[in-house]
Amino acid sequence: METNFTCYTKKVQGEIFYFVKKFIVLPEYNNVPPMLEAFGMHTNFDKACAIAQLTDVAIKKQLLEEVESGLKQAKVIDLAEVNFNSHRPAVGL
Repeated sequence: METNFTCYTKKVQGEIFYFVKKFIVLPEYNNVPPMLEAFGMHTNFDKACAIAQLTDVAIKKQLLEEVESGLKQAKVIDLAEVNFNSHRPAVGL
């Protein structure tokens, strides 16, 4: 069993938020995807890490460097561009 962390940022109403996710990975099982164990979101990177149960200083430093270098950012998809339809078909009628 392994533990992996990811981090990305997103600008919400002019303020940058940090999103930190903690995953459990079971490499001994081939078809088991990573499982989300904890998730932290905050405008303060250290608080987002604390919420996501990330305490390792080296991992925090690596994630912050990745985010600040612009490698990982949230992708915003405009729903109008993908023909989003808020109407759902009736089921079971």
